[in-house]
Amino acid sequence: MTPELESQFQHEPQAEPSARLTDALAPGNPVFQAVFDVLRQRIRRGEWLPGERLPSISQLSKTMEVSTGSVREALRSLQSIGLVKIEHGRGVFVTGWRPTTDLTAYFQNVNTGLIVALAETRRILEPELAALAAERGTISELTQIETLAQEMEQEAREGLDFVAPDVQFHRQIAQAARNPIMFRMMESINDLFLESRQLTSLEPGMTARAVRYHLLIAEALRDRNAPQARLLMLAHMNDTLSSLMAVEARIAGDAQLEPPEQ
Repeated sequence: MTPELESQFQHEPQAEPSARLTDALAPGNPVFQAVFDVLRQRIRRGEWLPGERLPSISQLSKTMEVSTGSVREALRSLQSIGLVKIEHGRGVFVTGWRPTTDLTAYFQNVNTGLIVALAETRRILEPELAALAAERGTISELTQIETLAQEMEQEAREGLDFVAPDVQFHRQIAQAARNPIMFRMMESINDLFLESRQLTSLEPGMTARAVRYHLLIAEALRDRNAPQARLLMLAHMNDTLSSLMAVEARIAGDAQLEPPEQ
């Protein structure tokens, strides 16, 4: 572990930040992401308990003063990381959260250095998960993975941020791999994965490349071609890491150009 990461690692989880929407809104941050951050924090504080139904989309939209579309996208993202379950016709229910597997609670702040470390971790884990999924996944699971890849392609064509199917795509592959240890490791970095997507989405051409990789990986899984699935996922992870390092370098360069405070 590098000295920079060692200085960030805490033996006790940090206190949750304020869960106000105005605090979550940042330049370049989509409104649905701010809604997601606030709802996630409120769930973790115990404002809604496991099994409890959240207020309706229209109620949340009114109280948070955002569109129903932003709330709906935020809820889909919360479902993709396992915090809520959307039951059509009944509502959205809290499924609970496991603080012992939430790595973000053990770091003082989530910066680009930590996100790059995440990408390096994913580069180790995900190619093998893809290969195992090709060998062990059920037909139903592999079909669902392909459907998610196609859903991402459609949402990208419509100019939408396909965060929910993206997270679910990688989660489904980890589940289909039938390795409970590796699956739990992937579950523990879901929140960091969402932070990573915010950065990589800033890199020109990244969205189109990610969609293409997902389609090719889904095809290899469907054909049960484990070596091909491994190579494609490795290429995807390398591309993600390269994009994150480019973003990190750009942020560092911008910081150097800022005039010193008087």
